[in-house]
Amino acid sequence: MKKIKTMKMNKLRLIILSISMFVWSCGDDEAGAEEVAYRASISGISSVSESDIGTFKISLDKVNKTGTGLVFNYDVNGTAEAGQDFQALAGSVTVEDGDIETTVTIPIIDDTVEEDDETIIILLNTQRLPSQVSATGATSLTITLIDNDDSGIPGVSCSNDNSTDQNNRVCDQTTGVSNTYSASINGGTREITTNGIPTHDYGNQIPKIVSALNSESKSFSMNANPVTGASITAIDDDGRPRYKFGVALNGVAIDPAPAEPFIFENTNTGEFNWDWVFEPNNNMNAVGLDCAIAHVQPDGTYHYHGDMAIYADQLLAGLGTGSVVPGESIQIGWAADGFPILYKFGPDASGNMVELTPGYQLKSGDRPGDGITAPCGTYNGKYTNDYEFVANSGDLDECNGIARSITLNGETFSYFYVITEAFPVISRCFAGSPNTSFRIGPG
Repeated sequence: MKKIKTMKMNKLRLIILSISMFVWSCGDDEAGAEEVAYRASISGISSVSESDIGTFKISLDKVNKTGTGLVFNYDVNGTAEAGQDFQALAGSVTVEDGDIETTVTIPIIDDTVEEDDETIIILLNTQRLPSQVSATGATSLTITLIDNDDSGIPGVSCSNDNSTDQNNRVCDQTTGVSNTYSASINGGTREITTNGIPTHDYGNQIPKIVSALNSESKSFSMNANPVTGASITAIDDDGRPRYKFGVALNGVAIDPAPAEPFIFENTNTGEFNWDWVFEPNNNMNAVGLDCAIAHVQPDGTYHYHGDMAIYADQLLAGLGTGSVVPGESIQIGWAADGFPILYKFGPDASGNMVELTPGYQLKSGDRPGDGITAPCGTYNGKYTNDYEFVANSGDLDECNGIARSITLNGETFSYFYVITEAFPVISRCFAGSPNTSFRIGPG
């Protein structure tokens, strides 16, 4: 029998349904009507402490225009118990006409009993979807409820914010400046000149600091005939950003590593612990990322931190949203060492086009920190160091690439990198030698 608990309520706000929509014109001349179909999925954060208040939000590209509310049913499973760990949920929710999101509030019960972490699993009922809706992408969401109680034994208590946030932000601004990008090969060096302006809309999370994008000319160089080295080169130096990973074919820098202030901070001294940097892909709201998983720096420079799906859709419609499988490899950029970067799909050993998977996994157990000088809590992806590479667990190597011959636009390479769905999304190291034009800071 479960222990009786002292209750106090926090509100965990969970965005459970995101609707991405596509429109087509019917071929029936008599009807001549436009039918709108919707695709439903579930998303949200992966964990929350009993003492935390989490807010999760998904921004949608289109609204419900059916003229009526769309009702979605969901089931609730997991090790956490309704009435003991959280208040029971209704099991259905409506996306009203004219709305672009639906929020379900889960009242979390903050008890005083020390216990193991538990889970709430939300499952979209795909058998009872509205007739206008199909399910694509994630149809389930697991939230870990992290216990915040301790045994009362001195020295064993540890508490810090261990919440994550994978909610995409909006791209609500147009660039106002045309993109420029040119590439050429001179003497074995590939030279790229660009103004770094994205070819898609963007979001600016710091408008009071910078009101416009930096459109100054930017130059990148790399080996046009790259080779892999005997050892890898990390993009960071003891956690501090050292290199941009690469540049997209639209000229936007690909720069996954976070900088200040997105680092664990000593609660007593205010010093940063660079062993524990926030993982941008799991702290999207905190890092201020837009729908392209990118943001604007204080100097107006725009760069990608994660899956730039909106740009991938410009290269091939449906590629970024996952509604199509490409018939051939789609290159999305160049790495600083000169090797190409593909978007999610590439050839397997037999030459068949498949989605390639990374070999990283979350570490098991809890971090060793005390919550003051270093973070504690379960390894849940809040920090980049929560992950470890497990050989042969995926298709790709430690640098999220693979030694496999590929020909792109008449050029043949012995190795390529991949932007993946799961961590690390963008590689954090180089198989070859990065060019200094991608260097961050002095040196």
